[in-house]
Formats: sequence, structure tokens, C-alpha cells
Amino acid sequence: MTSHSSVPKAPASADVTRRAFLQRTSAAAAFSAVAGPLVASRAVLGANERLGVGFIGVGGRGRYHLDTVLGMINQGANLQAIGISDTYGPRMRAAAEHAKAKTYPTYRELLADPAIDVVCIASPDRLHVPQGLDAIRAGKDVYCEKPMGHWSQFSLSHRFYQETVQRQRVVQIGNQGNSNVAWKKVADLIQKGAIGRPQHVEAGYYRYGDWGERMPIADPTAKPGPDLDWDGFLGDAPKVPFTVDRFFSWRKYLDYAGGPCTDLFPHVLTPFISLLGLKFPTLAVGSGGIFKYDSYDREVPDTFNMCMDYPAKLSIVLVCTLANDFPTEPAIRGDEGTITMQGPAFEGGFDSVTFIPRKGERTVIPGTKPNTTLLHWQNFLHCVRTREKPVSDVEFGLYVQAAMNMAMLSYLNRRVATYDAAAQDIVLR
Repeated sequence: MTSHSSVPKAPASADVTRRAFLQRTSAAAAFSAVAGPLVASRAVLGANERLGVGFIGVGGRGRYHLDTVLGMINQGANLQAIGISDTYGPRMRAAAEHAKAKTYPTYRELLADPAIDVVCIASPDRLHVPQGLDAIRAGKDVYCEKPMGHWSQFSLSHRFYQETVQRQRVVQIGNQGNSNVAWKKVADLIQKGAIGRPQHVEAGYYRYGDWGERMPIADPTAKPGPDLDWDGFLGDAPKVPFTVDRFFSWRKYLDYAGGPCTDLFPHVLTPFISLLGLKFPTLAVGSGGIFKYDSYDREVPDTFNMCMDYPAKLSIVLVCTLANDFPTEPAIRGDEGTITMQGPAFEGGFDSVTFIPRKGERTVIPGTKPNTTLLHWQNFLHCVRTREKPVSDVEFGLYVQAAMNMAMLSYLNRRVATYDAAAQDIVLR
């Protein structure tokens, strides 16, 4: 058996050459260590004091977060959008002009501004944890987009959790499904024993199209320079020559993303981990490959399946294809009944919940589809002021991230991934 720091073998179906995994993980630690301590922000804020917000990464999702905060400000929230940092200058300046905010050429300069109290991190996956660590070391509270980290960064993600606790910072991971009150109806049924002991969960994510990975190229002629920080984009990733595809369509590449496993499955898995009170899986298996979109330099799979066993004697099976959008109903099966969800948009709720007991009549309960990103921000900002634990804190984020990392490492190595609780590490067998 080998720990997660071993070099993963490339599956034949991926048809790509991967650099040494050891290079990735050792570089990750070095990248965070080099940053060192940064300038601390103000102490705990009072209930009526204005919060200054900074944004690191304002691409599609980051711009949505910016607009969410600006909408809250327009509704009277005591916030101010102070500054924007992005590795692509035109995108940064456009967002700053939109928000009437300052620009910072590097995220470290943004973190050094004492007027910024909270930071939204929506950069590429590989940068989430290094930037999150630097942010809490600078005394900031953090809203960190999912996935919490890259599939190669479990040790670094664990450090992020530990330092967040030690430094008493508030960190909300962007698994906004945890802010959806619709799932409380499902949790209530389970807690009341309606389906007996839950033993099996089945869910999927289906989409027709590879647009999520083949992202738009903002400028085909773009090159590294004052308006494009290639080194800042790479962070702790292997140092490779610049291409516009890697910079703008980074979700295609294993160096920066993990495909459906880390991009889509956090939405699917988050509610089940939360309502069932799960922590680390005992084992995970990932399978799939590039089965459809193999006509360009895509490295991440377009079909992905993962199966996890948990200490509570429960299995979760998640399936995904980007070649067909025909849905299936998520189901939680217990030894005394079943719960299914209709019309699910995992992070945004569902149309209805159906309870099917082993004996008796089925019951349909109306669902809801609220704006969970807004609710997630409201919960985060409330906790920043009260110092309470947010609904998707960094500890919960680590449970979700561990499952994703285990499945991805299993897929890449064609081996079973287990979690060693004593060593707090992922082991491949």
C-alpha cells in the first residue's frame, strides 16, 4: 500500500502524460510556506461595523459572488466591496469598474490591505487552499469556493483546516447546498426514523456538453506580461509553457482541476454528508474516463463514477456523464423505507420529496428552490460578526474534499483509496 503522496499512474483511457505527483504535492507545501505571515487585519468586528470585502478571482463564478455581494449592499447590508485581484488584467479592471472598487496586481497585495476584513476566493481550484491559508494568516475571514482544494492537495487542505481552528478564523466553503432549507425536510424524516437505518445513497449528475471544461477564450492572442500573470495562475502547479487554453480553459487539465469528480460532485455529495452526519469515508473507488470528448487536449474525464463506504455501514454511489442529460431521481434507502427527490438541483433544492415506507402509503412533500448562494453568503457574514461556525465550515469542507480526493486518486491509479484515521492520510491499496 502507498500513501496519497505516491506518484499516480496514468489510466490508459485518459491518454495524457502526467507529471510526477510527488512534484505536485511537495510544491504545494512550498508555495504556501514561501508566502509566510502577512499583514494582519482588524480585530473582531462589532455587529454594526461595516465589513470590507475583497475578491480574489472574478471569472464566471467569482463575478457571480461579486454581484451577490453588491446586491446585498443595494438592499442595505453594511458591506463595502473594497478590492479586486485577478491574474487577468482586463477581467480584473472590468469587475473593479463595475463594483467601484480598487485593483490589486497580486492577491497578496489585496490581503495586506487592512480595510479588507473578508475575502472571497474564486480562483482556479489549485489556488483555493494556498490563497485561503495566506488569507487566514493575514487575519481575514474567508468565503472559499468549492472544491476546497485540488485533488492532489489533501495534506494542504488538512493544514488549512487546522490553521483555521488555531487562528480562530471563520471560513465558509462554497458548498451552498448546506444553506438550502429544503434538505431539512429530508433530514427530519431520517431523524424521526421514517426509513429506519440509512444504508445506501444513490445520485447522479448528468449534462449534455463539455462547455463546463472547454471554457471561453477571452483573448486568443493573450500572452504573459503586465496584464496576464502566468506565474500567479500556476501557483504550486508544475511550471509549463504558457498556452491560452491552459489559462482560460483550465478546467480541461488535471494540473488545475479534476473534472466531474471535483467540479460537479461536491454539489451532489454535500447535502448527503450533511444530513446523514458523515465524516471521512473508509474507502472510495473511482472509475470512468474520456469516453466522448476525445477530439482535443482534454485531460479530465467526461464520465465519472464513485462509490464510497462510510464507518456508519452506509454506501454512497454517485454517477456522472457529460454525454447525456437524462436524469435519475436521487434516493436514500433505509431498511424500513426510501426517500427520493424529484427535480433536483442539488445546490438549489428540488421540486418535491417522496417518502416510500416499506409498509403503508407513499407521501409527497413539496420542496423549494431558493437562492442558496445568497443564503450561504448571509450565513457566512452573520458568522463573521458573531464568530459562530458557518453551515459549511472548513471542517465540513474537509470531509467533502477527502471523499473527492480519494475517488480521484483511485481513478488515476486504478486502485482502492482508503482513509487512515490514525495518520489522517489517504492510502492507496
